[in-house]
Amino acid sequence: MMDAMNDLHPTPPPGPTNVMALVAFALSVLGTLVPPAALGGVVCGHLARRQIRARRESGDSWALAGLILGYLLILLSLAGILLFGGFVATMFGIMAFM
Repeated sequence: MMDAMNDLHPTPPPGPTNVMALVAFALSVLGTLVPPAALGGVVCGHLARRQIRARRESGDSWALAGLILGYLLILLSLAGILLFGGFVATMFGIMAFM
């Protein structure tokens, strides 16, 4: 009985993989070496997910992985900048008392 139900509503085959999703993931991975590339990965990831929904393509997992990695790298970069700024401010504060 269940096979008859599946024949009535077959699932459409997945569309081609969205190229922007692959670019988003590649840019986010490149962001580990070149931090500004992570921002490109985030932008491309959002654009890819919108295209995937509109065109019914596959590759949403690539876009999502690019978004997660990109946001994580941006967060770590900002934390590093704040930490470095705190160290510099502390060093100048210590030097002022010498």
